[in-house]
Amino acid sequence: MEDNTVPPQSTAQASSYMLPPHNNKMLLSIICAVLCFRLGGIIAIVYSAKSNNLYNSAMLSPDDSMKQMLYYQSDANNKSAQTWIIISLLVAVIYWSIVIILLVVGDVF
Repeated sequence: MEDNTVPPQSTAQASSYMLPPHNNKMLLSIICAVLCFRLGGIIAIVYSAKSNNLYNSAMLSPDDSMKQMLYYQSDANNKSAQTWIIISLLVAVIYWSIVIILLVVGDVF
């Protein structure tokens, strides 16, 4: 006896929207938290983690509009992380510049 039943077709459509690669700022955030201004580095870590989670959700989303929305939110959090990384670096440079100037002048220690 032949089995003429047709297997059920998947109703999910393949997504036509391809996401650009994600620029991960987590490593720079951790380096800034350890070596530079800690508060700025920690805030950058939080934004980097949010960005990574949103990007991963966008990659798994079958809906194109949801995928785009999640990607743009991920990109916004990534830019916020980059801003906090820059702030952390600037605070560290300014701090160490002041310390070196005061050491050269001889008013500290």
